[in-house]
Amino acid sequence: MGQVWQITRALLVVWALAVWALLILLPGLEQIINMETAMLHLPYVLIGLALVEAVVAAHSLRADRHLLWFLSVLLMLAGWM
Repeated sequence: MGQVWQITRALLVVWALAVWALLILLPGLEQIINMETAMLHLPYVLIGLALVEAVVAAHSLRADRHLLWFLSVLLMLAGWM
């Protein structure tokens, strides 16, 4: 059972990277046209990046509750974007 959870944890981290890239980074960068739109969309891209870094750190530290919490917050941000 421990081996299955290790694989699942690794897949969750890869999934978090994919969610950030496909649902936050790419749409955010496409909507940046000038300085005004950059000020609007760039913070969400950076917040998403910080959440991805938190997911990777939680994975490295084996903090599973934090991993799941950061993933859920990242999904909420992606859904809101």
